[in-house]
Amino acid sequence: MHLPIINLNGTARSDLLELYIDAKRALEHAVTALNAAAPHGRDYQTYRDHDSTFYAAQREHAERILMVRKVLSEIETIAEHLV
Repeated sequence: MHLPIINLNGTARSDLLELYIDAKRALEHAVTALNAAAPHGRDYQTYRDHDSTFYAAQREHAERILMVRKVLSEIETIAEHLV
């Protein structure tokens, strides 16, 4: 990961830090919203192979959350670098 280097011609450290903190909060909110939107079995009951389809949807959902958490982790690393 390439971390920003504070310099006279660049964005102020405080401004960059604020931007990354805002991004961190938004991603935390996204994780919370995704958790609330987790698949529920009743929404897959009309599939012929209900259990298999529901479990696949759960796995896909968990993978989406992991992707957002990975981005969140990277944003946290950048923010920590700026402190």
